[in-house]
Amino acid sequence: MSFFLVGIVLWSLVIASIVLVIVGLWKKSWKAIAWSGIALLPPMLLIFMGGEGIWFRLCILLPLVLLIAAFLMKQQKIQSL
Repeated sequence: MSFFLVGIVLWSLVIASIVLVIVGLWKKSWKAIAWSGIALLPPMLLIFMGGEGIWFRLCILLPLVLLIAAFLMKQQKIQSL
């Protein structure tokens, strides 16, 4: 039962992250993209820690790219003011 719940939570985080990326890019919201990266971090950390191959190790880059993109969008928004 608990394994099933963990799977539901992790897949919910992945789906929420995808929705937040779409909304963040659509509305150009750095906050939505940052929350997307934060939501995607736990599932990707589990894959990163459990995987042996290089492709499993590279999966951690996606949340990091999202967080960097949110930071750059925030800096761009601050400079345009």
